[in-house]
Amino acid sequence: MLAAINGTEIYFDIEGSGLKEVEGRLYEKPTIIGLHGGLGFDHGYLREGLGRLSETAQIIYVDLRGHGRSGRPDLNTATLEQMADDVAELIKMLGIRKPHVFGHSAGGFVALHLALRHPKLVGGAILSGSSPTVAPIQSATDEPAPSLADRAPPTALKAAARVFGGDISTESVANYFEEVGPYYAAAENGDLTAQLMRLTSTNIEMMRFFMSKLAPGYDVTSRLHSIVLPVLVLVGAYDWVCPPRAGRAIANAVQNGRLVEFDKSGHFLFSEEPAKFVAVVEDFLANSAAPSWY
Repeated sequence: MLAAINGTEIYFDIEGSGLKEVEGRLYEKPTIIGLHGGLGFDHGYLREGLGRLSETAQIIYVDLRGHGRSGRPDLNTATLEQMADDVAELIKMLGIRKPHVFGHSAGGFVALHLALRHPKLVGGAILSGSSPTVAPIQSATDEPAPSLADRAPPTALKAAARVFGGDISTESVANYFEEVGPYYAAAENGDLTAQLMRLTSTNIEMMRFFMSKLAPGYDVTSRLHSIVLPVLVLVGAYDWVCPPRAGRAIANAVQNGRLVEFDKSGHFLFSEEPAKFVAVVEDFLANSAAPSWY
């Protein structure tokens, strides 16, 4: 489905009903809005993991502006702040009361901006493999961060250096995921990235714009203390993209944060440890509430 929002079209899809029958009565289920990472990907890779929650919650997947099935506005309008504003308008348009926003990786960047810019629209945030900044984060305990170099061969490191160095093209990105993709997950889940990437599309122009324009300026660290909403932070022990210390920084800084580490996961913990993911999120949904005055 497409919604006309802020000068473009935003694609969204809904999984699961909004009501659930329990002992002969209908109850309203919580809503989770799923925001994909990348940036440059669409929501498709989230469905396998988030879909497991559709009995507990209604899931609304969103392709952020410039991604997937959404419109292609001027790239200069595709800022993290504007993406957050788009999601806020979608929430209002659909009449959703206090949804929980799930943000994976850079989708978590958008989720944090949403919590900062539109706190009264959101009931809580679930951040998976995300970070408050792309700058290096010092660990309070000095534990080493997971490293691609510790696991990957020289060919993978060369492919990573090429993309992170700014050479972003259809060919270089394809080579990157062939060489580096297996190391996004824990060793026992090495084939998972390829499976998930088959469910998503890639916008090279958006990826290039994110890497060159958006990521370098992203840093909400100093503003995290103002977030009063419940925030569940999920980190994978083997995640070198957004290492556990990044999630820990979020959980420690917000006013109502909870951190859960997935010991057998990398960047895609929702698909690497699905049973634990479902249990943790269901507990969060059942036991968290935004302040009554919000």
